[in-house]
Amino acid sequence: MNIKNAIITAVRSLRRNKLRSLLTSIGIIIGVSSVILMIGLGSSARIEVRDKVANFGENGISLEMKPFGKRLTTNDLINLKNEIFEIDRVSPICYIPEKGGLLNYRENSTRAKMWGVNDDFLKIKGRNVIRGRSFTEDDINSFAKVVIIGLTTKEVLFGNRNPIGEQILFNGVPLQVIGVLNAAGIAFSGNDFDNEIIVPHTTANVRFFGRRDIYNEIILSTKEESMLENAERKIIKYIRTVHNLRDGSEDTFWIKTSKEKLKMTEDITRALSFLLAGIASISLFVGGVGIMNIMLVSVTERTREIGIRMAIGAKRRDVLFQFLIEAVTLTSAGGAIGIMLGLLVYLIIVIALKWVFVFSLISVLLSFIFSTAVGVFFGYYPARKASNLKPIEALKFE
Repeated sequence: MNIKNAIITAVRSLRRNKLRSLLTSIGIIIGVSSVILMIGLGSSARIEVRDKVANFGENGISLEMKPFGKRLTTNDLINLKNEIFEIDRVSPICYIPEKGGLLNYRENSTRAKMWGVNDDFLKIKGRNVIRGRSFTEDDINSFAKVVIIGLTTKEVLFGNRNPIGEQILFNGVPLQVIGVLNAAGIAFSGNDFDNEIIVPHTTANVRFFGRRDIYNEIILSTKEESMLENAERKIIKYIRTVHNLRDGSEDTFWIKTSKEKLKMTEDITRALSFLLAGIASISLFVGGVGIMNIMLVSVTERTREIGIRMAIGAKRRDVLFQFLIEAVTLTSAGGAIGIMLGLLVYLIIVIALKWVFVFSLISVLLSFIFSTAVGVFFGYYPARKASNLKPIEALKFE
């Protein structure tokens, strides 16, 4: 029996039991579509993670003092920038979380995060003001009560109105809106990066924390990405020296770089992608067991047919090949349907989440090849059982 006749015979056999063939291949369809979906979402998630980490700042370094450590001062900021060649920009940070910040404008109110920073903060983060202006040195030196707002905050408080020049209240302190930030997006946790306001760090310190020239955290950036490690090492040395930390004593600060954050998040998303794809592959195994079961039933049902074929000259390898082709045809068809279904569901999800669609030809080919291999693996035993039947016993079978 040649391959063409074997495939035609297999298709005819499967068409005689359309419903059973469909139900049998569901496991393969679900398994392949799940693998395609999980690999695709994993690839899209890695791109989204890179974008979210980019919000930490290109070539960025975060330095935060532990609760028991000494605070950072304005002199520390100046010295770090002047003494460490690799450092390009420095911004202090004063922060009030969303639950602690109440915004009011006329009859509208909302809660938003507040950042007390300088103009370098926006440059480090890769953010820009799309309406109005940013801070000036005069704003910072005069403790000006001015504010730049995020897009979500703008929509909630002002709707379609122009917010520039309007006055809002943040925790009871009047602030004049001088600018609106570009969109930053939403984190996987649901945290809205655009639900925020930014004020001069001097204003934040005096108006909301009742202090001057004292900071718990600063953010820095290097001139080039290759300078991150050297800059990190020099910052650690500077802080330990200035804060009189003895050799071997515990650091009184946390320091993180954008490179470290990116590697950590990529490792996590990659591990999750493999884990989810592995879990989805279990469906392929279950589908393969279902195919083996149905093929064994088919062998039993067609015992007399097998006996007749062998009686008129069919060889054992022809019977083996016929049933094996049926199993492979069933899994290949299920694999093709699963690929199309997986890509369709993946496309719908990324459109809904506004993620990037990543088409991986390798994952599609591997999924199809794997589904075909499942047919070979789980179809071989029933096919071998059929080929080992003795013609006389098969013809006597009722």
